[in-house]
Amino acid sequence: MDLLIFLIALSVLVLVHELGHYFFAVRSGVKVEEFGLGLPPRIISRKIGQTVFSLNWLPIGGFCKLYGEEEEGKGKKAFNNKTPWQKFWVVIGGVLMNLLLAGIIFSGVYLIIGGPKETNRVKILAVVPNSPAAVAGLQEGDWIKAINNEIIEKPAELIDLTEKIKGKKAELIIEREGMEKKVDVEVRVQPPEGEGAMGVAISNIEMQKIRWYEFYRGIGYGFEEAYYWGKIIVGGVVRVVSDLFHGETPKDMAGPIGMYEATSIIKRNQGILAVIHFFGVVSVNLAVVNILPFPALDGGRIIFVLYEMITKRKPNKELEIAINSIGMWLLLLLIFVVTVGDIKRLVLKQ
Repeated sequence: MDLLIFLIALSVLVLVHELGHYFFAVRSGVKVEEFGLGLPPRIISRKIGQTVFSLNWLPIGGFCKLYGEEEEGKGKKAFNNKTPWQKFWVVIGGVLMNLLLAGIIFSGVYLIIGGPKETNRVKILAVVPNSPAAVAGLQEGDWIKAINNEIIEKPAELIDLTEKIKGKKAELIIEREGMEKKVDVEVRVQPPEGEGAMGVAISNIEMQKIRWYEFYRGIGYGFEEAYYWGKIIVGGVVRVVSDLFHGETPKDMAGPIGMYEATSIIKRNQGILAVIHFFGVVSVNLAVVNILPFPALDGGRIIFVLYEMITKRKPNKELEIAINSIGMWLLLLLIFVVTVGDIKRLVLKQ
């Protein structure tokens, strides 16, 4: 079941991306020779108008084959005979559609679970296993009202106070199911990276139900989150590129196997709504990666379009095809290396 959900979700992301290329191609008068979901060989195909729509055996990926993109086409319907601006919108169409899809996914999730609202209370969102907080009996959902008799209203206040008492025990007043209780928690001097001094994740943000007539708030929250994840992913891509230039193997990359594993874990621990949200993040990731100025990616193709805009001359078609072919092989090699890393990591877990 998890595998089916993963394949369907990934297929939707790819389908939407290719629909972006298809939509702008049709709008620009470019002939679409084939629109395929999955990679060949074909399972089934049907020609509608001038376009062959196909379903293919390999369930990862998809394509939108344009007349005159990979070869010199003749006439008004050839991609190579369109203006640079028309080419630009056709090429970037997939990226725009993935960003739009991410915004729609996040908006839908917010409309269901509510929008974030800042409060004057600090809530425990998660407790790290075997941490001082776990040993003391703190639980997800507890409200921290005070530490050493000092009232806590913001996460920053709790962090500042724990910094001052590292190596000692702190007396917390927490609220759980309407009842207050005192809990003594050790404050570590050198906690493991990412765990915090006590081993809790905290926030003063609550999710507030969005009324049906305030749907615009959910849409606003959704597109704000798409922007937020865009910034996070851009930063991650910069780190990966930096690692590659320094001859280091990127540590935070995952291939199809890693994505499937993440999907399965999220579904098991958080439910299907969290899986939908996760694929919103993946959609942003797909947009960011595709806009990179690397051969075979949309960003690499845009470089050739910009060259034509600036020089008023078409790039050498054979050179463009050769560069994109090399880029595609390098991408396939990178996917292979990342997939091997995913497999090794899973084996070591056993």
